[in-house]
Amino acid sequence: MLTRFGEKWLSEIRVVIFDMDGTLYQEDTFLERYIRYMLEGTEHERESNAAVKAGRAILTGEHPFQFGHFYHKADRLALLRHQDSFIQGYTWDGECIGELASGYGPLTRQAEQLIPIGDPWGIASVIGHKYRLAEEKMAAAFVRVREEMIREPYRFSFNRDLFRAIEELKGCKRVLMTNTYLESGNAFLDYMGIRDLFEEVYCGAQKPHGIRSYFESLLKQGWEAQEILSIGDNPWNDLHPVKGLGGRTCFISPYPSSDSESWDLRLTTVDELAELMRAMQQSITRGRRPDGEDRAEKHKQKVQG
Repeated sequence: MLTRFGEKWLSEIRVVIFDMDGTLYQEDTFLERYIRYMLEGTEHERESNAAVKAGRAILTGEHPFQFGHFYHKADRLALLRHQDSFIQGYTWDGECIGELASGYGPLTRQAEQLIPIGDPWGIASVIGHKYRLAEEKMAAAFVRVREEMIREPYRFSFNRDLFRAIEELKGCKRVLMTNTYLESGNAFLDYMGIRDLFEEVYCGAQKPHGIRSYFESLLKQGWEAQEILSIGDNPWNDLHPVKGLGGRTCFISPYPSSDSESWDLRLTTVDELAELMRAMQQSITRGRRPDGEDRAEKHKQKVQG
């Protein structure tokens, strides 16, 4: 187990930042309802079946738009990023725009127009913007879906073994950061019964900027970049900012992605994440000094001092 996950650097981890949706549980059946709720009562309602089919195709990698692309709201294109610029783009029907993609310039120039397609929630957002739906309509559909997900008959399932493994992870500061707004984030934490697993919880975290700021604050407190691990299913929100600052990254997702970035770890299921948590605990335990002194506790004292 330890060999698979890289024992040497695992023993150095002192802070673990967890995403919530798509990371601590995996669920995508909400996507169809989300799309239908957005189109319900609009001039596009008759196109709901086609929109749902397209959403499912993006999810499975069978659509020109892919996980890892950026959707340009004004031009309705999917753009493929390489470093800080774009090297290719696609129309909804799959036509390549070739060299025209480079004309968009650096990613930062287009930031206000871009939606990163990083998880099923991003797919719904893309479809809402494709149909030029009002922000209020999309927001109402989002709230409706979130409320349904913790009620019958749509309650999502979760893996208690993963939560036990996180609870048993000692010697690490455990942090949860989710972009979900506070009310829904709290409701999901209570539904799963995991609020007490984390020393710090941040809802409405505004990732990717929020996680970058938080990481920088950890560095100022005295943590080393390589001692911090971020785990998430949305690379742009959860992982790119951390890797850019020298931290460790774990990408967990069951879906194919066109994002060419390499991560320290690539997982597909929450069962694998539970295995990783236990491998980390073993590695940290083995990393204690022969005299029994806990390296993590010593570091904690240094930081607090």
